Amino acid sequence: MRRMRRDGLNYRRRWNRGWMVAAMFALVLIVTGSLVWKYNQKDEEIWSWTIGNQVVLIDAGHGGVDPGAVGKVSLEKDITLNISKHLQLLVQQSGGKPVMVREADVDLGTSEGLARRKREDLAQRIQLAKDFEADVYLSIHVNSSPNHSLTGPQVFYHEGLPEGKLLAEAIQMELNKLTGTKRVAKADQDLFILKKAQQAAVTVEVGFLSNPQEEQKLNETDYQHQLSIAIYQGLSEYCRKLQKEGIPIVDVN
Repeated sequence: MRRMRRDGLNYRRRWNRGWMVAAMFALVLIVTGSLVWKYNQKDEEIWSWTIGNQVVLIDAGHGGVDPGAVGKVSLEKDITLNISKHLQLLVQQSGGKPVMVREADVDLGTSEGLARRKREDLAQRIQLAKDFEADVYLSIHVNSSPNHSLTGPQVFYHEGLPEGKLLAEAIQMELNKLTGTKRVAKADQDLFILKKAQQAAVTVEVGFLSNPQEEQKLNETDYQHQLSIAIYQGLSEYCRKLQKEGIPIVDVN
């Protein structure tokens, strides 16, 4: 009788362990199949398979000796880094391969002179994209203007890269949904990163530090997360469109 009880107990334990393993496996499938995030008072579903194993270079603008735009209480380099870290996690969770240009308050230049150091820094960012054979280049920045009433994200692309335009339009659309703005993605022939990048590349200006109300929002962790989700959704939609049209997502070099 005792043996039968022990056998029955062992069987139940094995069954419980098997059930727990199966449940955990099912949960992993659900999480990796789609990521559901809530923002702007509605649920948005992000299908991870659209990004797959794409190499996504995430460039947090400025850093180190270069603060970028300066607000009343914050610096561009800090905000771009925070948003980029949120974005890195999203790409990673979706099965993509994020490459971070920087993960701390550093720049990539080595010279003493500030102007030369900035040029070295930008050149190194482009070189990183080449070295890692990035499929997509996301350059994250914060805007500033003498007109303190200006607000809202703006996405730029280089006119010579159709993939860059498609990516910029997809990200701009998602950012517009988040912020309630109606901006249109713009071509910019002068931005160094966009001129030199050899893959689908965009510069995402997430808002204006020169606007006091927007600066306050840009420093909120929750809003930074929402911005990263919108950028990720735009990236996901871009990949989905290319796959739907049968266009391989590859380096345009």
